[in-house]
Order: sequence, then structure tokens, then C-alpha cells
Amino acid sequence: MPNGIEVQDADFYGFVSAKVNSGVRVVVGTVIETDGSAPRGQGTKMAIAEDGPVWGTVGGGCVERFVVRESEGVFKDGKTRIEEFNLGDNSWSGIGMACGGKVKMMIELIEPPERLIIIGSGGIAINCAKIADILHYKVVVLDPFATQDTFPHAEVITQGVLQRLKAMTFTPFDSILTVTDHRYDVEALSAVLQSKPRFIGMIGSRNRINATYKSLLEQGADLEKLLATYAPVGIDIGAITVEEIAVSIMAEMIQVRRGGTLAHLRLTRILEKPERTHPYPIAAEGAGSVPAK
Repeated sequence: MPNGIEVQDADFYGFVSAKVNSGVRVVVGTVIETDGSAPRGQGTKMAIAEDGPVWGTVGGGCVERFVVRESEGVFKDGKTRIEEFNLGDNSWSGIGMACGGKVKMMIELIEPPERLIIIGSGGIAINCAKIADILHYKVVVLDPFATQDTFPHAEVITQGVLQRLKAMTFTPFDSILTVTDHRYDVEALSAVLQSKPRFIGMIGSRNRINATYKSLLEQGADLEKLLATYAPVGIDIGAITVEEIAVSIMAEMIQVRRGGTLAHLRLTRILEKPERTHPYPIAAEGAGSVPAK
């Protein structure tokens, strides 16, 4: 492969990686099939970042404008599109193209990985990290007493915890969970309160949380942001053990991420005919179920 193409590919993936790692979603358009005199070959890519910049080319101004326009829908619903363009037909673009070939493209969304920042290293933190690993979160643990053996699949930070926390940049793909023994709850919550993660949760009794909020209000914290924190964190499932409490916390985090209703899904009546929808469509398809007709 020519060096120029290698450099171009490296720059493309570097652009996508940089955007995703900074918490920005990217739509990628890829030429997956060509027929006739198409301007660019199979595998050619372009990327559209949600914050504006575009990198790469798939050849042909009207094709690229169409991909950029389609990216708006992909950003909204997250669904991959397969589109075919007849480059000699101006019915879809309003601009005829003399080359006359056909191009089939895949337009897909790439999202930043979900990240869970856990402040604390006790039993609840350990079990939340285990569940988060199953859910494919990238886990970061900050606590002076955390060890890599206790959190084998996480990035563990033990030195300068509060300073590292304050230096972090958080995105809407981050969740922050404070499950300490209350040694530095006020400082930890203060460090993340001005950021914009998807979820901030703190464990503690209502009285303890109330006292923490009062301390932060005295320091000038915003009341609305405080009350937007999930504290005490977790959904009331009657949890008693640290494992059960971890389940209740992670369940709340999933509910916030996915927009769940917290309603029970059990069947409460006999159906006259099969329903058209399934509460877990991906799981159902994976199990080989047949959609209702």
C-alpha cells in the first residue's frame, strides 16, 4: 500500500479516535460497494463529528453532502444506514454526475465508550466495578486504599485522588459514583459538580446527604445542581447486602442511561394475541425468537 494512503488512513482513524476519546460522537460513511465509474474505491471513508468538523472524502460533492445530511438522522436515532447512489441520476441529489457509476455506502454511528468513575474502594465499590465490567463500562477507581488486585479490570488511582479528580474532563458518556466512608464526600462532590456527566451518584443516609449539601451550599454550590445528583444513590429494591446495594445502584445508572420507566414488566393478564413488541428486543433476537405477526 502506498505510504500516502497509509498516512491518510492513520490521520482518519486518529481524527475519529481523538473525537471519541474527548466524548464527541462521530458518524462514519464507508464505501462498501462500487459499480462502474465511481470516484472513490471500496473502503474509502469520511467522518462527521457531532461538533462540526469533517474528515476524509468519499468522492463527489453531492454524495458527501448527502452523507452529511444523513448523519443528522444517525445522530438522532443511532441507526446504521445502507444507501446506494446512482451517480448519473440527479433525482436523489438534484445534481447529475457525469461518471455514471453506482456507490453503496454504510453510514454508522461511533460513540465514546461508557466510563464509570468510582470514588471509594469498599465492598459496594468493588461490586459496582464488577457489574460495570460486565456492562462494558471503562472503570476508573480513585481511592488511597484501592488496589489493582481488588479492581483487576479498572484503572486504579491511589495518589493525589482529589487533585486527579479535579483535573479530569467529564463528558455525557461518563457516570460518577461516590461510595466512600464519607472521609471526603464534600470535596469529591464539589470537584465534579460543575462538570456535565450523565450521572452523579453518592451513597449515604438522607441525613448524611443533607449535611453534605448544606456544607456545599455554604461554599456557594448551586442548589439545582446539588438536587440533580442521585443521592442517596440507588433504586429501592429492598437491598441489604453490599452485593444487592451494588445492583440497586447500577440499575439506577442503567435507568438514567436508557430512559427506563422503573415499571414492572410482568404479565398481568392473558393476551388474546401475541404482542408486537418485546421489552428486551436485542435479547429476544439473540435467543432466536420469532417476531409476532
